[in-house]
Amino acid sequence: MSRLREDMSVIMSPQEPIAGPVSMHEAMARAIKYNLDERVKLMEMAVANQQLDLSRFDMLPRLVAGAGYTGRNNESGSESLNLATGRRTGESTTATDRHRRTADLGFTWNILDFGVSYLRARQNANLVLIADERRRRVVQGILQDVRTSYWRAVAAERLLKRIEPLEKRIEAARKNANALEAQRVQAPLQTLSYQRALVDTLRQLQTLRRELVAAKSQLGALMGLPPGENFSIQMPPDVTGKDVPAITASVESLETYALLNRPELLEESYNARITADETRRALLKLLPGIDLNAGLHYDSNSFLLNQRWADYGARVSWNILSLASASDTHAFSKAQEDLVAFRRQALSVAVLSQVRVAMVQFRELSQEFSLNADQAAIDRRIRQQYVNSSTVGQQGDMSVIQAEVSELVSDLRRDLVYADLQNAYARVMVSAGVDPMPEAVPSQDLATLRQAVSDGLGAWQQKAGGTARLQDLLVPATTSEKAPAEKAPVDTATEPKTAPVATRGDEPAARKASAPERVTVAELPPLPAASMTAPMTVSFSPSTGSEPVKVYSVPPSALAPLGRPSAR
Repeated sequence: MSRLREDMSVIMSPQEPIAGPVSMHEAMARAIKYNLDERVKLMEMAVANQQLDLSRFDMLPRLVAGAGYTGRNNESGSESLNLATGRRTGESTTATDRHRRTADLGFTWNILDFGVSYLRARQNANLVLIADERRRRVVQGILQDVRTSYWRAVAAERLLKRIEPLEKRIEAARKNANALEAQRVQAPLQTLSYQRALVDTLRQLQTLRRELVAAKSQLGALMGLPPGENFSIQMPPDVTGKDVPAITASVESLETYALLNRPELLEESYNARITADETRRALLKLLPGIDLNAGLHYDSNSFLLNQRWADYGARVSWNILSLASASDTHAFSKAQEDLVAFRRQALSVAVLSQVRVAMVQFRELSQEFSLNADQAAIDRRIRQQYVNSSTVGQQGDMSVIQAEVSELVSDLRRDLVYADLQNAYARVMVSAGVDPMPEAVPSQDLATLRQAVSDGLGAWQQKAGGTARLQDLLVPATTSEKAPAEKAPVDTATEPKTAPVATRGDEPAARKASAPERVTVAELPPLPAASMTAPMTVSFSPSTGSEPVKVYSVPPSALAPLGRPSAR
């Protein structure tokens, strides 16, 4: 009961009151501020920071102060033995008082322990960064769930109000059908078919209610509201086929941004640092330890010549047998580093796949939503036609009810697909590792958080789309060793080294060294035409030898003035 009271005091802690209908941005702001999962990650970050602060003290030397009192009930006397004669002296002497006081102040510093503690502090610093990345991942997931739950709750608010009166009409129609069956006004099979159609329609409505009734509660739980607290949702305009969110950033830019910013990949990078420091720690423990010590001492023993004195010294100790495990320790540490690297590389492949899949799902759901929106508009017009026909007596209540249910189902399917579309839109953000919040927020009040969320969601595509493509960031591999002989028929020893850049003969050597890896035909200098038109591959070796071999694709006409046979 004590634990329950303590937990409920936190769960039911007062929040900023909800002043009006909750918009999506306000729901996200409340989730950031009050969601317990996000607060858990914040506490984990605080604990990691405290652990980092404590680990820094481990690098300090030991400074131990001690004091004591010693007493005994008799004298501490002793005799001595003359080693030359083998006789006892026969006289008892003492050199210690029966009661004495001592005090010590000792300084000890092990240099090996200092190095180990320094590496441990660096590992704890990386653990703080890992805790921050895990918090980022939780926040991104929470905001994605809030977006999906908000639009499902909007669909529930719109359609639950329409389901209840329709259910009442179906119940009234069932009573009328039962009365007709009792009076035998119609054929029994026709009456029973009519009743079954009514029951099937009512069952569809109850299924729809079951899918929608918990959406608002899920949104409240994500916002951190106490269970059962009532709130209203800000209702946006009805969605149409034109309300598809647009993603203007290219897939290639999102892939690059994801590889640079995904919390999981950054966490693995920090784990690689921790593993590398663990390797250093393991190897450092194989080295000899050096102890430096100094101390101040006091002893009240009256027989001492000096009751106060200082001592100092140094000691080297080394477990020589630890050298036998040095190679195995190094191999094990390197295997751990390789494991972390392979895990990060495998995760990078998964991240690239997630970005691609998220974009494909978003595009497919965009098309599906457009079709559902068109179908909802058509069912609305069909229902209106049935209503018009019913007013003039051409259609019965059952046809009108079925048309209204079809319209309701189409609207629900459209709104649920739109919620899935919003979820796919958020999944693209999450798969790319985009933070919907800026790195620094000036205040933690709801108004500031709401504005920060709004600004972040409005600018995430500019932030992620401005990243270079992945293939532009990779350094192209040199082809000097891999190019077959037939791919480089020109003898580089006799070929003028300025041929690929003939129009820039007056350039400095530094500018020539920065020529592109491949030169297209359009960039070649105009030269007399030759009989052959098929392009050739030409290799260019700089004179310095430090630059990679350049490979160019040029037409034979560019090589004709160099005296090469046209067949080559």
